[in-house]
Amino acid sequence: MDVLEKLLGGQARVRLLRLFLLNPNTKFVAKEISLKSGVKGVKLRKELLALQKIKFIRRQNDFLRLSTSFEFLGPLKNLLLATEPFRDDEIISRFKNGGRIKLLIVSGIFTQDRESRVDILLVGDNLKRGKIEHSLRNMESEVGKELAYAIFDTKEFKYRMEVYDKFIRDIIDYPHKILLDKIGI
Repeated sequence: MDVLEKLLGGQARVRLLRLFLLNPNTKFVAKEISLKSGVKGVKLRKELLALQKIKFIRRQNDFLRLSTSFEFLGPLKNLLLATEPFRDDEIISRFKNGGRIKLLIVSGIFTQDRESRVDILLVGDNLKRGKIEHSLRNMESEVGKELAYAIFDTKEFKYRMEVYDKFIRDIIDYPHKILLDKIGI
């Protein structure tokens, strides 16, 4: 995403653009925008003002929302959403402190499949849910969208695979990318 940040004026701008593009029908208050994007204070006000000036977003009472009449909406959406938000090795490294991870699968937003049930599937032993969820929140602020995820311990995942659990089959049978596999699926 480094190239996009340079091209579009910085990390804060890219995060805000993604937030509004991925949530086109959502009305946000400034505090919510700050929480979801990780952009704070003066920087947030400056960026929101700039986006309002070019009519990318519009104010509706106390809320801000994407302006569907923005003239470059289609091309900008294609540019921002076609680029992968993270490199594979970067995703793996974000969860390295989350326990002994044995399987990491991405789909959904990471494979441009809007119909996927999850964006991230994590399987492992002695998983530290707090650290994993903290990493997920950080990723959400960079992606601009809440990530759907599932976390299983290895024993439960293997059982679900054996019984052809529909949830697991939906992930495995549809577009996905295996970033780490120490189980051998």
